[in-house]
Amino acid sequence: MPRILACLSLFFFLVPVTYVRGPAPPTNESQYIAIEPIALNAKDPTRTRVGQLAFLGGWKITSDNGEFGGISSMAALPDNRFLMLSDNGSLVGFTLDERDHKAIRPFIAPLPDGPAKPNEFARQNWDAESFLHDPGTGQFWVGYEHQHSIWRYGSSLSRKESANFPAAIQNWPENGGAEAMLRLPDGRFLVFSESARYKKGGYQAFVFDGDASETGSKPVAFGYRPPDGYKLTDAVLLDDRSALMLHRRFTPLGGFSAILSIAQLADFKPGQVATSTPIATLRPPLKVDNMEALAIAPDADGVIVWIASDDNFSALQESLLLKFRLLMGKSTKNTEGAERHNEKAGASPGFSTFESD
Repeated sequence: MPRILACLSLFFFLVPVTYVRGPAPPTNESQYIAIEPIALNAKDPTRTRVGQLAFLGGWKITSDNGEFGGISSMAALPDNRFLMLSDNGSLVGFTLDERDHKAIRPFIAPLPDGPAKPNEFARQNWDAESFLHDPGTGQFWVGYEHQHSIWRYGSSLSRKESANFPAAIQNWPENGGAEAMLRLPDGRFLVFSESARYKKGGYQAFVFDGDASETGSKPVAFGYRPPDGYKLTDAVLLDDRSALMLHRRFTPLGGFSAILSIAQLADFKPGQVATSTPIATLRPPLKVDNMEALAIAPDADGVIVWIASDDNFSALQESLLLKFRLLMGKSTKNTEGAERHNEKAGASPGFSTFESD
């Protein structure tokens, strides 16, 4: 019964309506999601700038539902609605009330179909890593690893429309599959591996000449080299010329850190190795975890950037949602170098005094 109710919640979530939430349903049988505001830097709550990002708000997200967690990608829909995709093939959805710090119309529901083998628990087989949404058609695409494949779902996410297991990506590492995915304005798809090495440097990626979820779409290889020591975790189109790329790193001494950078679509050429320009680094003492999900949304003043973390279903980690404004001038400068300069000059780690033109 809880899953039936969750699926019904998903249907209504996709159509904006006026909603008044009643008392929270019983623990573990409800779709209740709690939202707690957080600062970018708990030791300096006035801190609002990191590289070319201006911090606008942050929240810790929790739920007693056993399927909650493992957020690997997300879509930011109009009216502050979010669809977050979990490693285990579950969808986490809610409308964010920033003023009262509430998750309105929350739900946690499984995808209707995926690459899990029959009669096996989804979390062991549905390692969903990338997520795309077409606002024009309402369709969704999901990239899976372990059983490397690209799936397309209808606008209500109630049924699978197509699925493709491209031969070109079947030799990717089990945990290094379709970590990020882009759909270009001309309909081509870019699919990035997290850890499959490319012979010319960086990591493997493929450009598909059409819908990557269709078996007739042909892939051609290229490479992507992330910032040193980092792995790509998500990507999103910024405009018809560039994309934002999210990367993360973990070290026993330094913990988690993340780099947001900008790549030029013209650099994603077959047989070549593309790079990107870092614009912001999140590292302690800033609030950061295993940052894996990236989305953008336009507003009257420019572009809003949303970044969320994957807690790996671990009590030692957190599911975070951070909101930034992208601060871009006439040119895209490499603020990573500026951050290193500022740290040597005594500025806080992860903070840059770079001002865009």
